[in-house]
Amino acid sequence: MKNNTWVVLQREYMTRVKKKGFFVMTILAPILLVALMFTPALLMQVGGKAKTVALVDETGAYEGAFRNSEDHFEPVADTATAKIGLKEEKYDAILYIPQGSLDSNRQTMLLFYQQNEPSMAMVEQIESDAQNKLRMNLIHASSDIRPELFDFVERAGVDVVTRNIETGERSYTEVKSLLAYAIGFLIYGFIFLFGSQIMSGVIEEKSNRIIEVMISSVKPFQLLMGKVLGLALVGLTQLLLWGVLTLVLTMVVGMAAGGGADAAQAAAAGSMPGGMDVNEVQATLLQIQDIVASLNLKTLLLYFLVYFLGGYLLYASLFAAVGSAVENQEDTNQFMWPITVPLLVGIIVVGVVLKDPYSPLAVWTSIIPFTSPIVMMARIPFGVPVWELALSLGLLVAGFIGTTWLAARIYRVGILMYGKKGSYKELWHWIRYRG
Repeated sequence: MKNNTWVVLQREYMTRVKKKGFFVMTILAPILLVALMFTPALLMQVGGKAKTVALVDETGAYEGAFRNSEDHFEPVADTATAKIGLKEEKYDAILYIPQGSLDSNRQTMLLFYQQNEPSMAMVEQIESDAQNKLRMNLIHASSDIRPELFDFVERAGVDVVTRNIETGERSYTEVKSLLAYAIGFLIYGFIFLFGSQIMSGVIEEKSNRIIEVMISSVKPFQLLMGKVLGLALVGLTQLLLWGVLTLVLTMVVGMAAGGGADAAQAAAAGSMPGGMDVNEVQATLLQIQDIVASLNLKTLLLYFLVYFLGGYLLYASLFAAVGSAVENQEDTNQFMWPITVPLLVGIIVVGVVLKDPYSPLAVWTSIIPFTSPIVMMARIPFGVPVWELALSLGLLVAGFIGTTWLAARIYRVGILMYGKKGSYKELWHWIRYRG
């Protein structure tokens, strides 16, 4: 019997790519991603309607405290007038500061009235503005502290800049931490997505008895490998299309958000839309270039593809074995936890990586094949010794070969078993079966 792995691979690839769901997800995912990138910024620009707040300050100590707020605070003589204005919809809310509200512990109680529940952001902003004004009042009341000192202290800040001791280049730890989390979840999601597709496909073919026709001309191992590799190519195709479409959409939306001709006129005038100076824009662009250079995206992308393929191939064969051992989707639960637990451990350890990328737990889980695709990709942005990468990749390849051999022995028996629920005991018999 000739090797028909390539035939099965082509069939799996073309069947999946021609499905309507593949086309929809390929188009929809980049649109959702770009929307997630730009929507928060657009919402911040649009914002909500500014509120008019009646300020009843019986202490007289908070004049001008809220002048920098997005909302308008209008002084009102008493609460009765403010309540009438609230009923007449002249005001959206009332901020009441009663006389003697400052207690012995220098804590002030401000009362905020609104017909609907106020947003947490608005309450926090009022607290912040009032607290700054209270501190300033206390400084004014003290003969030992100059008011100018308060402003001086308030403007003080700390910015920790991390640099490589050998090159002196900035390392951007915050960006790398976010990237580590994103890559870890991305690989986790793809392994589950495409692995589940293989399992569902095997169950469907087994229940429809299509597998009996296929097995007459294709060896079980060839059928397994064709399915696994075919869906791997589907995943890579979708990743490539997502990358290209996301880049194009980002450029288009970015240009549209830039304001077109208005942006050009503003640039000629020395400013950009939103009040940003051209020099500020150039400084931001240079910082972005610096961040991209520090991440070494080409190398990161190469490792992502390698670990994505390695992790997928390792787990996909196990998903196929589970599909061959059951007759319907409900029966897969008992066999899924050995596959799910290592992936969940990998996601959990990503949090450890962010705290210490070189801790023993982070190092060993980035080497063990069942967790390395997630954990090692989370560590790579922080820098990993070459020997650890080599050992991790070597064990990942060995793990793929081992799980494929194990899955193939289950698959060759399980795909032809009907009317009998699989169990771990049965799986062990199938692995040892030499027929």
